[in-house]
Amino acid sequence: MGRLVHLCSLPAIHLELVTSLTTDKFLFSLRRFIARRGRPSIIYTDNDSNFKRSNQAFNKVDWNKIKDDTSVSRIQWKFIPPSSPWWGGFWERLIGLLKTILRKFLGKASLRYEEFSTILCDCENIINSRPITYISENLELEPLTPAMFLRDIQESGIPDLDQIDSTSLQKRFLYRLKHREDLRKRFPSEYLG
Repeated sequence: MGRLVHLCSLPAIHLELVTSLTTDKFLFSLRRFIARRGRPSIIYTDNDSNFKRSNQAFNKVDWNKIKDDTSVSRIQWKFIPPSSPWWGGFWERLIGLLKTILRKFLGKASLRYEEFSTILCDCENIINSRPITYISENLELEPLTPAMFLRDIQESGIPDLDQIDSTSLQKRFLYRLKHREDLRKRFPSEYLG
C-alpha cells in the first residue's frame, strides 16, 4: 500500500510506501514526509478514516501552548467533500497515472518491500523530472521541472550502481533495473499522451 503526497505549491509528488492504512502508519509517514520535504501549512485529503482520525488527533493538541513554546504552527487540514473524488482532481490525476504505469510495467510481479519502495522512489523521481514549462528548441534553455525546486543537486542517477558490469549483477537487480528503464521510457508518452 502506498500514499501519494502532492505538493500543491508546485506540481510535485512524494510517494511513501506504508505497510497498512492505519492512523499510526499514516502519522509515521507524515513525519517522514516532514523530515524530508519540510512542514506543510495545509494538508488536503479525501475522507479516508485514517485521515479523519489523524485530524482528530491533531485537534486534541493544545496548539496555543505549542506556539508559545516553539515557532511551530498548526497544520490546517482540508477534506474534499464526501463521495466526490473529482474534487481532488489535481492529485487524483497523478494517482491514476502512477497506478496505470505500475500495472503496465509490473504486471503480477512479486516484489519485496525494499524493492517496491525503491521502485516508488524511481517513479517519484521520474514524475518530478517532467517538464512543467515550454520545451524550447534552443538546447541551452533547460525546461523547469518540479525536481529542480525540491533538491539542490540535480543529478538523480547513481553512477556507481548504474554502470556496474551487467554480467556480474544478480538476476533480481537486473530485473529491477529493467523495470526502472521501462518506466522512464513509458512515462513521457503516458503523461503527455
